[in-house]
Amino acid sequence: MARKKFAMLNVSLLNSAAFRGLRSCTDRNVYFTAHLSSQADYSGLFRYPRSLFASEAGITEEQLQVSVQRLNDAQLLEYDSEVELLRISGWFRSINCPDNLSRVQNLAQGYLSGELPTTDICRRSIAEFVLGCLARAQRFKAGSEHGPKIVDEIRVFLATAGVVFRNLRPFLEEEFREYGASVAREFEDVMLGLVEAEAKMQRAADRVQMQEAIRVAAGCDQGGDTLPPQEKREDSKNTKKEKMAFPDDFTATGEIDGNQAGKSARPLAATLNSPLVRALRASA
Repeated sequence: MARKKFAMLNVSLLNSAAFRGLRSCTDRNVYFTAHLSSQADYSGLFRYPRSLFASEAGITEEQLQVSVQRLNDAQLLEYDSEVELLRISGWFRSINCPDNLSRVQNLAQGYLSGELPTTDICRRSIAEFVLGCLARAQRFKAGSEHGPKIVDEIRVFLATAGVVFRNLRPFLEEEFREYGASVAREFEDVMLGLVEAEAKMQRAADRVQMQEAIRVAAGCDQGGDTLPPQEKREDSKNTKKEKMAFPDDFTATGEIDGNQAGKSARPLAATLNSPLVRALRASA
């Protein structure tokens, strides 16, 4: 996603209970550093190496870890240390929420770009993005086509995001329970996109299961499903060798069946014309 050149903060932040509950200036410094970071983008979700985060905040990595945990407890920041991904909580419930279709599309493309890991921190960001966009769509005047277009775009987005970021539903429903009371109708509408995504995944899973069942059934019909491919080939070679060395009129003891001797015990033309047989004839 595109990097920001400036930061926007709601002035009401100073009066929020979560921010006022921070007793350490270091914690507040870390929060503002996240907003002003050289890595920050327009989604409030970005990769932020721990060493760079600590450097830009002017503190040690140990101090950073303590402050990030406090900010996480206050639901102001979330940091995934394994992938070094940071999310500013409440980003899309603030002035940073996109206010037109073009910005919604750009952010949606960023989530689907393949650059983000399919982790829970991303799922929470997507859930907040969806609910924030629906709330913003309601602010357009009655009769305006801008709001419905945003809702349509979110539905289309979820049809793909639901496949890329599997198990997205519980995160969307949790965000809806917390902040979606005013957008119940729009939320129900866009969830049709997620239903479509879930149906795609189910069909794909059914196809895989059916193909596996067909493969197993085919192996059972051939009687060789328990043998590895190489062993099957060797077994096939041995069978061919046995058929070449022992005609059908041989008994289990190696004797020719008298009932079949006249039919299949005759020497082949290739045998009669072989160098060995010609040499025996010449010596006789």
